[in-house]
Amino acid sequence: MSFLYKAHLQFNDLFSQFNRFIGPMYYHDRCERTLQMYVYIMHKREVLLSLSALLSAYVLLLFIGLAGPNVERIDRISAKQMIIDSNIAENYTSHLLSYGPFVVTTSALSTYSQQLSLFIIFSLRNEENSEAFHKEFDIFINLDGLRSTNSNKSLVSNGHLRSTLFCAGRKCQPIRALHLIKIEFQHYRINLTFNRLESVNEKYSIEDIQFEFRSVNVSFTNLSIWFRFFFLMITFIVLCFYMNHLYRFPLIDWSMEQKWTAAQLIILILSNNPFYPIQFLLGSHFPYLLEIWLHTTLQTMIMFFWLCFFHGIRRVNRPVSRFYAGKVLIVGTIWLSVSLTMSWSLKNQISNPIFDEINAYKHSAFLQFLQLSFYISFVLYFCYLIILTIAAFTELHSLPYFDVRLKLQTFLMIFVITISILTILLSSYDNEESNLISLIPFLKLLPFTHFASSSATFLSIFSLTNIYICCCAYYYRPSLNRSNEFQIIRDNPTLSMINDSDEEILYGSDTDELLRIQQRTDCHYPDQNYHRHNHHQTKHHHQRQHSQNDRDLIMIDSNNYQDEFVSNLIDTRDEDNDEEIYIDNAVAVVDDDDDDED
Repeated sequence: MSFLYKAHLQFNDLFSQFNRFIGPMYYHDRCERTLQMYVYIMHKREVLLSLSALLSAYVLLLFIGLAGPNVERIDRISAKQMIIDSNIAENYTSHLLSYGPFVVTTSALSTYSQQLSLFIIFSLRNEENSEAFHKEFDIFINLDGLRSTNSNKSLVSNGHLRSTLFCAGRKCQPIRALHLIKIEFQHYRINLTFNRLESVNEKYSIEDIQFEFRSVNVSFTNLSIWFRFFFLMITFIVLCFYMNHLYRFPLIDWSMEQKWTAAQLIILILSNNPFYPIQFLLGSHFPYLLEIWLHTTLQTMIMFFWLCFFHGIRRVNRPVSRFYAGKVLIVGTIWLSVSLTMSWSLKNQISNPIFDEINAYKHSAFLQFLQLSFYISFVLYFCYLIILTIAAFTELHSLPYFDVRLKLQTFLMIFVITISILTILLSSYDNEESNLISLIPFLKLLPFTHFASSSATFLSIFSLTNIYICCCAYYYRPSLNRSNEFQIIRDNPTLSMINDSDEEILYGSDTDELLRIQQRTDCHYPDQNYHRHNHHQTKHHHQRQHSQNDRDLIMIDSNNYQDEFVSNLIDTRDEDNDEEIYIDNAVAVVDDDDDDED
């Protein structure tokens, strides 16, 4: 234990050497006066219980997701079985497997199926397990939509797709030949023809071809709709509860966390997307774009809030050019890169069902530039966030109330980042083709692109942001004062000294005189929020029951020695015994007056 203690001291000394470079003390303007937050008056037991409730709610939703339905509905059709059912001679089987054509029809679909993808999987006969190769070939596709009235509509005519066959052992990687973003017909018929596969068939002999149709399970769509509605209602209730506590105060009195939480709640309601069911009724691609923009905006807004919090808690003066400009540049680059890339991919896939997303992405200089900008901004963001977090803890970890704000937000931030990383890593074990949103590599670093991995992943990511922001609203709401609810009062310093606690004596009262004293001492003490008396009213309850006449006597007597009292308070701030003497003397005056009156 002694070794760990010495290591802890050396670690603190190491950071103290860089203290003046990380966050100079003369930049600390602690004179900002804001509404008292509920987290200030919470006991440790209440904080632990609320955090336990947070974790319990998340685990409960995760278990519901684990017990939920599968995301994908998979229908497989074997090319070899189709040839056998067609009574074609075996001599032509090998030729048909390398050329085609193959005509396959999907099973019954509905608008709740959301999307449809066709994957082609080749199986080889003579290849060794340790052998691997790749071969480019062409796929010609005709796609028709079938109506119940026996009338067909041609969606793709003589479509050409150039793809690459990657094989290791006797199994080859699936090739996505078709991707429909929206379902407009109950059945689809696809005609497929291959070219340039003769060499593969001659050397390795194609044994079979699997045509795999993947669509979204209707049960998962229903679960998604109901949970979106559930979170939408919860968020709306929390927003009304939160704004009911704040609307009585002017915006200038709100703390930084309270302003950001109000903005995040509004974006969260939009991100839960009350217009989500409309995409099953409209044929437009706008609902899909809106879904992407809202989720991207919410996640980048949370990232921006973390930067502003860990930097702004050390500074009250926050000019736009010096405080916000760099943060907007970093987070704005991330938002712009993701929004433009996702919009480009979605529009092309809607207009062209056989659009080769990966091939077009690799040959686009603009998209490569967006990817580079995203990676640079992503790395800069986390480096900047770590520096700001270390600087905030180095300076403010020992100051009352500031350490509570820091520890709470740091815990919530680490919780969100950890769950997001684990979700992305666990989802990456699945085949990348199961991601129905986008196959572009850098977009997979964003949690919401893994919605379609599983029901557990969907509820994990979707509930994470909702629980995080609702917890912020619970902790950062203004605290209630039972004696004079929601009122802002500046009390007399002498009378405040009678009823104040030791902590209030150390950090000052609410008068202009003590504000000037705090400015002369460089404001090294945290801001005193509204109604600190509520926190200590139990301790000094018997001292607050004096009559109005007694208070008038004390007021007359206090006006004579107020200046002397304040000056003595500065000199004796760190002497606990002298402070008790001042309080006892003041209480004695009250007791004598009570005796005289009796």
